[in-house]
Amino acid sequence: MSSIKTFYWAVLMDVAGMWFWFLSKLPGNTGIALRALLIPPLLGACGKRQTIQLNLRVANPEKLRIGNDCNFGQGVFITAGGGVTLGDFVGMGPDAKIWSVNHRFEDPGVPWLTQGYESKEVVIEDDVWIGANAFIMPGVHIGKGAIISAGSVLSKSVPAFSIVAGNPGRVIGWRKKPEAGIEGGDGKAAGPEEAAA
Repeated sequence: MSSIKTFYWAVLMDVAGMWFWFLSKLPGNTGIALRALLIPPLLGACGKRQTIQLNLRVANPEKLRIGNDCNFGQGVFITAGGGVTLGDFVGMGPDAKIWSVNHRFEDPGVPWLTQGYESKEVVIEDDVWIGANAFIMPGVHIGKGAIISAGSVLSKSVPAFSIVAGNPGRVIGWRKKPEAGIEGGDGKAAGPEEAAA
């Protein structure tokens, strides 16, 4: 009986994946409107007023939680197997990527492909902009109001209202200077160690 249940759930997941793929390909304003209406029920949680451009790809959509008024550029790719939570007013430029799952490779005596995966939740707070082609790695926490510049690779968490650029991503400025006593609170751009949460 359990094998029948497993097969049943696998088929349901495949059907949901095909439906998601089909919706992601619909062009124009009609496609945007249909995605805003029909994709939220496929997600773990979803607020209101989403703008989803063409070719959004989401692995494990049931583990993706989205706030209100988010905007996904063309070709955004999210692997949500480890859990991904987006606050309100989060925007992502074209081809931005968020990963919450990655291959394990600790044991050099075992092929990396056979070592399985590790999952680490990604949390992105309200009012964050992630530029085109930016890559957010597993376990990253992005503070409220942060800006992640185009092409950045972010493997460590960053504080609220920071402006981040580079590979590896590091704080290069502030939208709003932090108060004294808060991480990086001297008003100067924090280095990679200070930026890590």
